[in-house]
Amino acid sequence: MVSRIARMGRKGQRVYLLLSVVAVAVFWYGPGSLRAQTPGLQGRVVNGTTNQPVANAEVQYVLLQQGMAPVAQAKTDAEGRFRFQDVAAPSNAPALLQVEYQGATYSTPLLPGQSPKEGLDIQVFEASQQPDLVSVVEQAIYLHPTADTLMVIEQVMVENRSNPPKTYVNPQGTYFFTLPGAPREGVQASIQGAMGMPLPQTPVPQKKANSFALTYPVRPGGTEIRLEYSLDYRPPFEFAKPLDVLAKQTHIVTPGKDVQVSGESLVALGADPSTGFEGYRVTPVGNVVRLQVSGQAPAISAGSTVESAEEAGGLMPIPDPISRRRWLVLSLLSLVMLAGFVYLYTR
Repeated sequence: MVSRIARMGRKGQRVYLLLSVVAVAVFWYGPGSLRAQTPGLQGRVVNGTTNQPVANAEVQYVLLQQGMAPVAQAKTDAEGRFRFQDVAAPSNAPALLQVEYQGATYSTPLLPGQSPKEGLDIQVFEASQQPDLVSVVEQAIYLHPTADTLMVIEQVMVENRSNPPKTYVNPQGTYFFTLPGAPREGVQASIQGAMGMPLPQTPVPQKKANSFALTYPVRPGGTEIRLEYSLDYRPPFEFAKPLDVLAKQTHIVTPGKDVQVSGESLVALGADPSTGFEGYRVTPVGNVVRLQVSGQAPAISAGSTVESAEEAGGLMPIPDPISRRRWLVLSLLSLVMLAGFVYLYTR
């Protein structure tokens, strides 16, 4: 997946990234956002917790083609309104409006030519350090053994349903996790919030071995946490994954029948017809997912798994027997986009 991005070359990678941002913004704002509108950038910052304007907040204007450094700043007045006097709407590249508020950053994308006639509202929220604001709804663990390596991708769906809405902020950590063993090359983490932009995160090591914390503020609504790491593999492999926070539902996903998993609390859900992926529901015992893994899966390449996922719309759905019509989703397309954003943030 990452190798496919790497082979594009620098110019191609930048074009890919810009298209990714455009795709996200079109999804968020609708196709009409592509139409050029009245030049000029103005709007207001509103507190979504109190429904009151936010005075004296700094709004930063960021052009993505120039990295993440702001090219202009503006302060809100007593009514929460801001205006960029010397900056027009982006003409040839996507941009972001960003506001720092109580330890969290809130971003709103702007497409080339987009400048709302009535101004643009940027919503922020009061911060809270109460961990019960958030809950883990679903956790999917994807296991892909090849040769002597077990690749693991964890996808964790977190919800913040606070009322009134608040952002969970804690510099000590807003999500804690422990790996089932020492990773071969470290652990990669990303966060994908409501705007759909995967943002790389730096896991903070904890005192306990192979334990880490993420400090990303969890805003109201849904947030997706994605972890990726590799373990030394020799079948049969005893996989013991501690869960610092229990999810309402926990699932295991494998590439298919070439990979076998077993465990006393494992329930097979069957294979997805479009991808061949096998799904399982698992009940952690003592806050630990214990499995035995064996078999070998084909090596991941740009011409196989990713291509089939794109043909299926970029999604790998695994049916959940609890509702039959509900889908637990692992998205390879999101992983490809993540590779692009990693490139953007490390330039």
